Amino acid sequence: MNQNAEYCSAFNLDLSETVAYNNPLFPVYVKYGFLSTYPDYSSVSHWHKDMEFILVKKGKMTYNVNGELIELSENNGIMVNSRQLHYGFSEKREECEFICILLSPELLQGNQWFYQNYIEKIIENQTYTYLLLDDSGWQSIVLKKLDEIYLSFYKDVKKENAMETLPYFQVIADFSLILKLLYENLQLEEQVLCGESLELSSLKSMITYIEEHFMERITLKEISAAGACCISRCSLLFKKYLRDTPVTYTTKLRLRKSLAPLLESDASITEIAYEYGFCGASYYCETFQKYYGVSPLKYRKKIKAG
Repeated sequence: MNQNAEYCSAFNLDLSETVAYNNPLFPVYVKYGFLSTYPDYSSVSHWHKDMEFILVKKGKMTYNVNGELIELSENNGIMVNSRQLHYGFSEKREECEFICILLSPELLQGNQWFYQNYIEKIIENQTYTYLLLDDSGWQSIVLKKLDEIYLSFYKDVKKENAMETLPYFQVIADFSLILKLLYENLQLEEQVLCGESLELSSLKSMITYIEEHFMERITLKEISAAGACCISRCSLLFKKYLRDTPVTYTTKLRLRKSLAPLLESDASITEIAYEYGFCGASYYCETFQKYYGVSPLKYRKKIKAG
């Protein structure tokens, strides 16, 4: 799978993102990522129904979950629960290599009684919006399983029928074991299930609006209206939870989305600039240089050269 693949820009009825799974018919997303492939060494904030697991292989990064910052170091990781707003970044613009795995709870939804009494107690529990994973105790088993899932997806990736020969049964078994460990070791019975805050709901609506209209010229007034708030409130929420202004967030999203045609087609810089919401090629190049440290053409040559 292409290293620069991203989540789809389509949304579900609850505004969560539709994930571009490795196999569209099997809801699991696995990749090896580099923080330097994101503008300003920061991924774009997002959320989805899938549980997300990050395992840091080299370096370190900060993970933002609903505005809370968590430091991740080498050989440690994090579990981000279903539908939580999150992204990773490096304040110092330092490289970090990591495994990213998204596992959909739908994989274990065959029996409704089991799903409601065991799976939902984990994924619907707002006390555990995330869990920091270290390499000790039962958490070390979770990290080991994440490594195994990644290796099972990519050891035969060059084979012609790689997707057909993946160990799907084993992935489901590993996911079941991970959830079993979470169920047995988290204090789920004592927690109260509750919905997300009005602030997060408003912010998610504004992020969704940006995702749906990033190719167009959009204003702060339009963004804030999507979240049913005023412009100053809009800016406050973006700063509080995403550490960015709405304009900067939109710019980073446009840059990230523009990588697909930049790296996977022969489209000109001018074509890409106008297609992805920039007012011209010179502004696109200037902005790209600011966040990636090189021009779009040099970045294209660098990545294609391997």
